[in-house]
Amino acid sequence: MEVEESFWSLATHLIYDIMHFDSKFFDTLKFLLLKPGFLSKEYLRGRRASYLHPIRMYVFTSAIFFIIFFTFISKPGDLEKGIKTDKGKTVINNQILSLQDSLKKVKDTVQRKQIENEIKGLKVGLSYIPASEVGDSVGHSDNKSKNVLNLRDSMPSSIKEYDSLQRKLPETERDAWLMRRVMYRVITINQKYKGDDERFKEDFAEKFKHSIPQMMFISLPIVALALQLLYIRRRKQFFYVDHVILLIHVYIAVFISLLIYYSFSALHDVTHFGLFSWIATLIGIYIFLYCFLAMYNFYKQRIFKTFVKYFILLFVASILTGILLVIFVITSFFQI
Repeated sequence: MEVEESFWSLATHLIYDIMHFDSKFFDTLKFLLLKPGFLSKEYLRGRRASYLHPIRMYVFTSAIFFIIFFTFISKPGDLEKGIKTDKGKTVINNQILSLQDSLKKVKDTVQRKQIENEIKGLKVGLSYIPASEVGDSVGHSDNKSKNVLNLRDSMPSSIKEYDSLQRKLPETERDAWLMRRVMYRVITINQKYKGDDERFKEDFAEKFKHSIPQMMFISLPIVALALQLLYIRRRKQFFYVDHVILLIHVYIAVFISLLIYYSFSALHDVTHFGLFSWIATLIGIYIFLYCFLAMYNFYKQRIFKTFVKYFILLFVASILTGILLVIFVITSFFQI
């Protein structure tokens, strides 16, 4: 017979579970940030009951990190919006319009040349503004293309038109299978956005942004494989899963440290208090060295040897990140 549990009993269990989780979380966090490699060593020794499981903690901290990062730190389009609302740029655009009006009234060749040079000089200052923005400001918006993507001088308006054009070509001159897939996608995107370049950029950035957590997770086992190769002579002491656990702890520590770094950077931006900037700088240096310290404490090799392997690992990780970026950019393009 099951005994009915009271509301107070349920609430008590819930509070206990939360407090128990918090207790383990903060104990784990203390050793994770202050003693790089220690938790991985404890896990290897089987001392796991007192600390959060690394997978559980990775899921929790990465979720918190990316929610905060995408909500408060990374805001796609802010730079471009800043340019568009820049009063200095607006003044320059107004000066260009004024000089263009003056040019229509001046007949003297020398004066016309001088005004033309002034206009050219002012336009140099606008060279980093997107072409569509410059066009809207100085009266050339009619030249804006109706397509957001143009792979060719003359883009077909539909897939049916593209297929028709392909059939008219000799078989040797037709697009290969991969190029056809790309053209289909480009035509579909052009039809969807109808020349709205801003909306396309925002949607693409949003799609790519949400793939970054997946990219980080996928990179983890591959970087762990690089670690296994770096320590191949100690394969009987350290198994592949041990390298994975170390990297999970490193990733978690980097996520948390980056949040602390951004917090102090934000405090400096608001208060302009120099101490916050120095603390943020020190945290940035610590993030860069954290993996080295974790490797040194975990594998217990000489400092110089660990440094060499650390920089090899950074080099491999940077190449891997570049490859994954390309893959996820292409994936985002086909999913948008």
